[in-house]
Parts: sequence; structure tokens; C-alpha cells
Amino acid sequence: MTISTPPVSEPAVETAQVAQPAGPDRPAARAARVREWWLGAALVLPAVALAVTFKLVPLGRGVFTSLESSNGFDGSSFAGADNYTRMFDDSMVLASFRNALLVVATLPLWIVLPLVLALLIHQKTPGWKLFRAVYFIPYTIAPIVVGIMFRQILAPDGPLNAMLRGVGLEPLAIEWLNGRYSALYSLVAVALWSFFGLGVMTYLAGLATIPGEILEAAYLDGAGFWRRVFSVVVPMLRPTVAYWSVLCASGVLIWLFPLIYALTQGGPGDATMLPEYLVFLTTFQFLDRGYGSAIGIALFVFVAVLSIFSVRHMFTEGTRKPR
Repeated sequence: MTISTPPVSEPAVETAQVAQPAGPDRPAARAARVREWWLGAALVLPAVALAVTFKLVPLGRGVFTSLESSNGFDGSSFAGADNYTRMFDDSMVLASFRNALLVVATLPLWIVLPLVLALLIHQKTPGWKLFRAVYFIPYTIAPIVVGIMFRQILAPDGPLNAMLRGVGLEPLAIEWLNGRYSALYSLVAVALWSFFGLGVMTYLAGLATIPGEILEAAYLDGAGFWRRVFSVVVPMLRPTVAYWSVLCASGVLIWLFPLIYALTQGGPGDATMLPEYLVFLTTFQFLDRGYGSAIGIALFVFVAVLSIFSVRHMFTEGTRKPR
């Protein structure tokens, strides 16, 4: 009696062949993955080493120093949280953080103004090549040089007030750097002039990814300039707007230090005193390293909270698909 086996169909044979493990290839694939992992680790390791050396180690050292009480060069002793509780009774510290909040309130200008100028340049407004270079040049000038330059421009008898008096606007010729509020906002205006060129370049890079036909179609449909900005450009530039917003939110307080040093020295009174400049004065002039470190850690927490809020909110907006 002969038992015949049913013929195996070709698809079944192919399936069986595919299902067979490629034994010799598995070690090679595993070795390739190991080599890729080590290559990635070798490329990332220098950046991690730099971040640990120049970011985490100084931060840890700052936290440790903020728990000490020091007086000049006479050494230091452990003080616990005394430096932190001392800040709540220090009117200068409270004034510096109040001024910091006023500076943060100007963030919409830092975000919108470069966007408007970038869009005008992107649309090739007459003279756009010249303006593209002119707007970026201030960013290439050292902030301390910018501060010295504007200290002369904003002086009571400086060029700005002379021009205002010359055109009949003498009531506007004020002491820009000596007023309670004019000093702070003059400082912010100088910083905006100095740094917003970077924002213009950032937005121009984002606008280069938008097809020109879309903006042209919006123009032909009768959309005005501001309508195109907020209904077409902003929805399509959400990731770029989010990036620049986070950069400004985390850096606006840090960028002002050299300008304060060159323009106002924190005055008049405490009008332009900001936490970072107060850290400098406390640590290097009054030689109170522990208290200066505590103010610095408080500033770090302030900027971190602001940055985390900005990252979560703006990144969500930036990754949301336009309707």
C-alpha cells in the first residue's frame, strides 16, 4: 500500500523559505548594531562631557555654595537655608525680580517684531537685500560695545534728544536712562535692537520652507498684510515661532547683563537692577559668595519655570497641524 503525499504548493514553499531564520546573518546584524551604538556613543560623549563639565558641575557647585555663609576671603561656614530666607526680606532682591517680570512682559515684541520684518524681507520689499544685512549687523556687535554706544545716544544732551528738539518734539526729549520706568524700557529697547536680528534670520529660514504660491494666493484672494501674517504665516511657522519664543523666554534676562553694566549699572536706584547683575554685585563687589549663589539659584529656578512653561505651551502649538 502506497501512501501518497499531497504536493506542496509553491506559495507554501516560499513561506517556509521566508520563515527559515538566517542563522549566519544574525551575528552580523548584531555586530552592526553594536558598532552603530558605539559610534553614536562616541559622537555624543564629547557633548555630554562638555555639558557635565560646564553646566551640571557648576550648577551643583552653585547649589553647595548657596548653603554657605561667606564673608570676603575669610572662609565660609555652613548656613543651611539662611541665604534663601534672607532674600525674602531683601528689598533689592525683590525689586530685581519685579523688574525681571516687567522685562518678561515685553516678550510679545521680541516674538512679533522680527516676524513682521522677516515677512517684509521675504516678500522682497524694495531694498530687501540691504535690509536683510542691516537688520542682522547689530547682532554681530558685542553687547558691551552696543551699551557704550547707546550710553552716548541716550544721554540728556545726546543725538536722540537733539533730534527730538530739532523737529519740535522737545517734551519727548527726556533723560532716558535716569527715569524710574524709562530707564528699564530703554534698556529693553537697546537689547531688542541688538538681538532681534537673530530672530529675523530665524524666521527667514522658516519662511523659506513655505511655498510662495500660498502667500501669492492669499494676496490674490484679497488678504491684507496682517491677515496674511496671522492666518497664513503664523499657522505654517508654528515650530519656528515656538523655537524663537522659547529661546527669548529663557535668554531675555541673561542677554541684558552686559547692557546693564555699560548703560546704567543697575540704576537709577533699583530701576534697572536685574537678578543676574545683582548676583555679580553681591559676589564680586561685596564678596558674599553664598548669598550671591543663592540669588543665582533663585534666578535659575525662575528662568527654568518660565522655560518649561514656554516649552510645553509653544511646542504643543508648534506641532499642532494647521486646520
